[in-house]
Amino acid sequence: MVIRACLCLLAGAYALQLSSFASDSDRVAVTLFAVSVIFALRRPFAAAALLLGLVLFQSSAKSVIDGRLDRKFAGDSLLTELRIVDFPRDRGRSLVFVAEPVNDPRIPSRVRLSWFGPEVIPRIGEVWQFETRLRRPRGNANPGGFDYETWLFRERIGATGYVVGGKRNRLVRPSEEVLPRLRENLVARIERAVGPTPEAAVLAAISVGARHRVSQGQWERYARSGLSHLMAISGLHIGLAAAAAFLLLRVLLGLARVPGNVRHLALAGSLVLAASYAMLAGFAVPAQRATLMLFLAAAAMLARREVRPPVVLAAAASVATVADPLVTMLPGFQFSFAAVLLLLWVGCRLRRGNDRSPLARPVSGLGVLGEMQFALLFGLLPLSVATFDRVALYAPLINMLAVPLFSFVTVPATLLGLVLGGPLEVAGDGLLRLAAASVAWLEAAIDPLMRLPGSDTRIAELGVHAWLTLVPLLCWAIAPPGWPGRGLAWLVLACLVAWRPAAPPSGCVDATFLDVGQGQAVVLRTRGHVAVYDTGPASPGGVSQAERAVLPYLDSRGVSRVDRLIVSHGDADHAGGLGAMIEGIDIAAIVAGEPRRHDETHTVSQCQAGDGWYWDGIRFEFLHPPRQGELSGNDASCVLLVSAGERRLLLTGDIEASAEGLLLEQGGPVAADVVSVPHHGSRSSSTPAFVAKVAASVAVVSAGYDNRWGMPDERISERWRATGARLLNTAVSGAIGVRLCANAKVLSVDEFRRRRSALWHPPVE
Repeated sequence: MVIRACLCLLAGAYALQLSSFASDSDRVAVTLFAVSVIFALRRPFAAAALLLGLVLFQSSAKSVIDGRLDRKFAGDSLLTELRIVDFPRDRGRSLVFVAEPVNDPRIPSRVRLSWFGPEVIPRIGEVWQFETRLRRPRGNANPGGFDYETWLFRERIGATGYVVGGKRNRLVRPSEEVLPRLRENLVARIERAVGPTPEAAVLAAISVGARHRVSQGQWERYARSGLSHLMAISGLHIGLAAAAAFLLLRVLLGLARVPGNVRHLALAGSLVLAASYAMLAGFAVPAQRATLMLFLAAAAMLARREVRPPVVLAAAASVATVADPLVTMLPGFQFSFAAVLLLLWVGCRLRRGNDRSPLARPVSGLGVLGEMQFALLFGLLPLSVATFDRVALYAPLINMLAVPLFSFVTVPATLLGLVLGGPLEVAGDGLLRLAAASVAWLEAAIDPLMRLPGSDTRIAELGVHAWLTLVPLLCWAIAPPGWPGRGLAWLVLACLVAWRPAAPPSGCVDATFLDVGQGQAVVLRTRGHVAVYDTGPASPGGVSQAERAVLPYLDSRGVSRVDRLIVSHGDADHAGGLGAMIEGIDIAAIVAGEPRRHDETHTVSQCQAGDGWYWDGIRFEFLHPPRQGELSGNDASCVLLVSAGERRLLLTGDIEASAEGLLLEQGGPVAADVVSVPHHGSRSSSTPAFVAKVAASVAVVSAGYDNRWGMPDERISERWRATGARLLNTAVSGAIGVRLCANAKVLSVDEFRRRRSALWHPPVE
């Protein structure tokens, strides 16, 4: 009954996550789903659980959406007091932190702020007066890219923004909360013993949940190796702490001859310690799950009831969902409960003693660990692909080494080292150094595996039919030998790695204008070739849009090589991601409007009018800059005409009125079905004569949402619309895909933000 109710509760919560409610069809679909499931169950309790999941998630989602920043305060300078609620993350030139307001109804309950060049780094728990400029939650929307808006929603963040530099920013009062100060002191203790090293960052993450010092490179390395789960305070940590406390208390209480049931007292003490540790570590989802399971199992034991792990797991999932329905969106919730369920299944088979299955017959401890790791690889693979678009192929081998090391050396040494203080502080420091050495040793041990081919296996975007065949086959991989199709699981895994979405047909070209903020990046793909026009901007001290948008999009398409990278000109909003592109993907040739402004260690040729090439029946030709004379800045932009039969696409970079006039004087073929609006729709471009000559059906503006320059200018927008063009903006539509085919009379246009819309995404304006 508990398991059935849990499944129905989760079904109700996930039904709303899979629907945007943006149209009548969405509402009808969810209603029909609920009615059909209720009718099929024919059990009032299960039906009530399903409806409860629907209602709770809807209510929580509405509270977060309604709690977002009021539009009338967006962009205003707001002086307010904020409490720092998590460790600020240093990103070089900027500091990023989450805060909550102190008695200020204008500010949402949680905001995420950037502070550029702070003189003092705020500490967790402190209250500061900040002058801020906030905006409603918004992020770029691209296929294969990180869904920042979903992340903000599930973290209940109602506004993002930055701290305005100045003397008005000051500390109001230091932290008065015990837990934040204790966490900070423990992080400082680790750094005193180990130093500000990468290993110290890992120890802080696995002991008190402080992950602000873990670098992006470390996260990437652990994701590639399948060790990301070790960086969270998981059931492993909570279970080790509780088990150690139980054994120690039972021995001490027995020696002290304490009256009463020593076993029950030790159990109660271990539960208190486990809950305290989970709170100290920030009470993340895996820690919540482990703590809830411990309490439920202990309650069953004290009540002299049989402890059934699947029932305990289902009860813990139900309690967590009812307490906070949005927790079901977190990868930590999904992976934590799914992993425990898989391990319980493997453990059940081990206990059955069925000699027909290696999972069931008695095997060595190493064999059991191996069986569990391969079960996790295949069992969690669909979830890994859906969440992270990657598979850590070497994870079973690496975890067979890492899990025992962390379980018996790293975690115990770290926790015991932090506990030992006063006269035993020297011994505690020694244990912390031992834990750091174990992390360094693990890094060195897995380094050879990380150098092997396939260590970073990205999975291209899967279609619906691929998922339908993939999920059951991968689930069969953990079934006993002899089950139909079990041996095909390895073949399915190989097919998954080799999967590539279909390329455009011959005679067609796909142009995808990526949403990169105030910049530009366009991917052009024919049947057998790929070109990238511009790389998007790079933020000061942060990652570039090439890393956030362009490379993930290419990964989602299964593209591993760019045949031609075209950088229209040298401005940072178009060329900021060039270095990341060179490092992140194989590039055959680079062409630029201002080659001398780029890295001289790589060969960059000049684009010139008249140069062109054919790919798969598609003609590519540069119309600008001219061969004679040297241009610089915006007017040096490479203007590229892409022709599929009579269909044409014109990419204009940042050319301004003078370059547009030059193109018209030369009498070149500037007429096009689709055009990138020059210079993001500024008033210095899109002259009436040029707009009339192009006569586009679709005009695409690459611009940042609510950018400070006000691009595109409204007069320019109206000028394009007046010629009959459909004006689209990446800031509104997200990534915009257009397919041009020689034999097609109708353009195919796709707006990614409309296609991926969910309940919590801002509506397309």
